[in-house]
Amino acid sequence: MRILKFKFLLIFFIFNFSSSKASDFALVSSNNFKDLIVKTAIDLDSKKKGLMGLKKLKNYNGILFIYDNPKKVNIWMHNTFIPLDIIFVDKNKIITSIKRGVPLSKKILSSNDMSIAVLELPSGCAQKLKIMKGDTLSWSLKKLSQIKNNGYFHCLN
Repeated sequence: MRILKFKFLLIFFIFNFSSSKASDFALVSSNNFKDLIVKTAIDLDSKKKGLMGLKKLKNYNGILFIYDNPKKVNIWMHNTFIPLDIIFVDKNKIITSIKRGVPLSKKILSSNDMSIAVLELPSGCAQKLKIMKGDTLSWSLKKLSQIKNNGYFHCLN
């Protein structure tokens, strides 16, 4: 019986670990661009960490925070070294505001409206990609193996 419980627990942990890592990335698109590769922050730990501690992005262009339900979102740049464009998205996937994140700032940047997602890109990417308030974003969650050979990094070029 103990072995059966152990096997069940082992399978449970393996399944949960693999499913939580199943969509570490997303391809984000709009009318002006497609397949922008970003990391995802879906669970609480990845949302807490965000892009903190990174001095440079490699092989992806930013991070997409995804929330289960629309909420007022507060972001800060504490321990974040990369200047950011912070793009708030409502439940209809419409951009409601774009704010500038200053590295290492402890100032809270809040969504103007209830948000279902927040896209963080290096400062200047929103302008380069012609992302504006009122635009619609779409995204699809992907495994790294599904986008590995894409090599299309808008903001890194």
